[in-house]
Amino acid sequence: MIARPFTPTLLGGAAVLAALASGASAQVVAAPGAPVAGVCVYSEEMVLAQSQAGASANQQLAKMQQSINAELKTTNDALVSEARALEARKASTPAAQYQQSAIDLQRRAQAQDALTRTRGDQLVRTRDDAVRRIGTAALPGLNASLTAHRCSIVLDKGRVYSVNAAMDLTPEVIQKVNASLPSLTLQLAAPQQAQAPAAPSR
Repeated sequence: MIARPFTPTLLGGAAVLAALASGASAQVVAAPGAPVAGVCVYSEEMVLAQSQAGASANQQLAKMQQSINAELKTTNDALVSEARALEARKASTPAAQYQQSAIDLQRRAQAQDALTRTRGDQLVRTRDDAVRRIGTAALPGLNASLTAHRCSIVLDKGRVYSVNAAMDLTPEVIQKVNASLPSLTLQLAAPQQAQAPAAPSR
């Protein structure tokens, strides 16, 4: 079976560097009530998406993804063309020769599938490294804001429909991340080496 074109899913989902999706909460007006002492909200997703380092990481990941897509599409298209050509000359090709060509093509298709999985894994690990580095840079600023605002409880801003802006720690943390990590340079993670099977115990 010919390898399927690579369909990336990296930039979607909850734990990624991406702008927050607009939903029903975007239509809710700002909370008119007074701030509640000790209650704070924070959005790690907004820090990842809106900090300078996060925005830079998003752009770099998108370019990596485009490059990988182009690489895999080229090799996949070549396999599809060869499969069609082989099928077209099936009637005029000796059975043994046709069978051998089909086996060779199948092996290449399996290698294409393996390459697709490898590139996807590389992208995921590159993304995870960016999340880790930005999260590490954000932690001191978040701790300082927690102390300054005397937070007794911190809620996930993504789960709150509306909140008084004075209770939101996110803008402060973004400013601190921009100061401590103004830019972020990513390199595509190297392919992981296959683990050798463990020797049987005696």
